[in-house]
Amino acid sequence: MKNFFLTALLLILGLQALPAHAAEAQPFVRWSVYAAEAENTPALFKAVTAYNAALQQSESVLAVYGGEDENGVMRYLEIYKDEAACTELQNSGKIKSARAEIKQLAAKTGILNTEAFLLQSKISGTADKPRMARLVIDPAQLDDYKKVLAKEMHASVANEPGVLALLATTEADNPNVFHLLELYADDAAYKAHIAGPYFQEYNNAVQSMVTGKTLIVNKPQDIALSGAKF
Repeated sequence: MKNFFLTALLLILGLQALPAHAAEAQPFVRWSVYAAEAENTPALFKAVTAYNAALQQSESVLAVYGGEDENGVMRYLEIYKDEAACTELQNSGKIKSARAEIKQLAAKTGILNTEAFLLQSKISGTADKPRMARLVIDPAQLDDYKKVLAKEMHASVANEPGVLALLATTEADNPNVFHLLELYADDAAYKAHIAGPYFQEYNNAVQSMVTGKTLIVNKPQDIALSGAKF
C-alpha cells in the first residue's frame, strides 16, 4: 500500500467549496509526500511538522492537513488561496530552508499537483482519525460518480457531528483519479459514518464505478481545523 501510493505521487511530480470545473476561482491544492529510513523517521516528522507550521503562518495558506501512516510515510494536503500564492511562498527563504532540511532527512519526497473537486469542512473541531484513499473511476461513469460523491460529502459533513472534513482532489492529467482525505473526530465517528445512511447510499451506488482503490490508515493524531472557508 505504501509503495503504491508513494510511487503514484512521485511519478506525477505535479463548505464552501466548488467543483473543479466551476468558473469561480478555486483554491490551489497539492499533495506533499515524504518517507525516510526507519532510523530517520522521528527527525523527518519533526522537520515536516516545522515546515507545515511555517506554511500555516502565511495568510496565503488556507490549511495543511494530513498525517503519517503505519509504515512511516507522511502525506499532507496543502491548500493555498491560489497557485500564485503557492509559488511565491515556496520561493521564500524560510520555506525553502525548511524544505531543504526535509530533503536531507527524507529517503523519498514528492509533490503531486491536483485539482480541488470538492472541499467540505466544518469551521472548527479537532480530528483524531485521518484517513486517505486513492480511487480510480471508470471514465465512462465519471460524471455520475462525481454527483454521487458530492451528495455524500455535502450530507455527511453537514449532518454528522463526527465527520469534520471530507476533501476530494483529482489528478490534473488523470481526472478520473481521486485522492481523498477524510477527517473524523475519533474512531467511533468514523465507524458511525461508515454504517450511516450517507456512506451506505454512496457505497452501494459506486460499486461498478470504482475500478481501483487504495486505502490508507494514518496514525491517530490531533488535527485542528484551520477555520478557513474554502
